[in-house]
Amino acid sequence: MQSVVLLTLLCVGAYANFGEGGKQAIVNHHNNVRSKIAKGEYVARGTRKESGTNMLKMKWDGSLESSAQGYANSCPTGHSTIPSIGENLYYYWSGSPISNLDQFGGMASAAWESEFQDFGWGSNKFTMSLANTGIGHATQMAWALTDKIGCGIKMCGPDASKGGMNRVALVCHYKIQGNYLFKSIYNSGATCSACPSGTRCEQSSGLCA
Repeated sequence: MQSVVLLTLLCVGAYANFGEGGKQAIVNHHNNVRSKIAKGEYVARGTRKESGTNMLKMKWDGSLESSAQGYANSCPTGHSTIPSIGENLYYYWSGSPISNLDQFGGMASAAWESEFQDFGWGSNKFTMSLANTGIGHATQMAWALTDKIGCGIKMCGPDASKGGMNRVALVCHYKIQGNYLFKSIYNSGATCSACPSGTRCEQSSGLCA
């Protein structure tokens, strides 16, 4: 397959919506990253992060899936204006027909996480200087108090601006929204020692569930 990934952005055709495999790949990748952070096992560009006290376990949310799919269906080129949600976007172009959209769930999650490896993770407090390093997708994935995710995907067809290559648009929506200025991405300390009300420590993952 002749293909190229050209862009990831922060913020119904023949194929639409993720199947169960695509959904699970997204949730699993997010929770694997979050578990490593919570346990103090995550290394970002050579620097091991401190363990986390309050990292929630993410789960799929149908209402967020609906909003994300609705926006993906518009074949967006930039962020939506939907209030009070986090939003990550991922685009893919291929010179060959695409028959399996589920594969892009894991690919998008890995691309967003790779920002930590490409640019590092210099501070646990979200500031404009941190955002300007280019890790905003990754910090939304790692935002401790975000516990819901839903995603949509659309095969947008040939893109004249890319020589007619087939374009895929993927949108993930998050609650609670992350990337609040001057807030901590997560609280450092003993693993899941300060789980939010209504949750308790899942020892195997170190997440609050």
